Amino acid sequence: MKRFEFSLDRLLRVKKQLEHVAELEQRRAQEATERARATLLALRDQLDRIAEKITSSVGCVMAPQQWASASDMAERVDVSIRASEKEVAEAEQRLHTAAQERAQLATEVEALSTLRRQQVEKWQQEAQKSDQNQLDELIQQRWQAAQNAPSVALYQAEPAA
Repeated sequence: MKRFEFSLDRLLRVKKQLEHVAELEQRRAQEATERARATLLALRDQLDRIAEKITSSVGCVMAPQQWASASDMAERVDVSIRASEKEVAEAEQRLHTAAQERAQLATEVEALSTLRRQQVEKWQQEAQKSDQNQLDELIQQRWQAAQNAPSVALYQAEPAA
């Protein structure tokens, strides 16, 4: 009997490769999201330190230039925070999209793998049935040949002495 061939093997291999690429993309998106969140957290901490510095300086004599510098710094950090929040949102969206793509590919790979398994089982059953049919035919041919063959005496009479 010929060997098993799954007509969608190429597609299955390609989908598995795409699934692997999607896993890598999801991992990269996760790392980018974590970096963006860490950057946002660092900026918020920096803004908190600036606010503490300004708060602790209340009631103290400060040159107008120091106040302006601290205010400018706080404003720049605030602008950076808003930009960082936007980056976090975009990174989270990319992560969500990557996770969806990976899940879709995983579903497709699983469906193709299941179909392949089912076809292998069907092929094996057909091969067993074919083997059994050949064996049955061989047995029937031998039985018919035995029926058509002249009878052979099992015991020959001994010559009389």
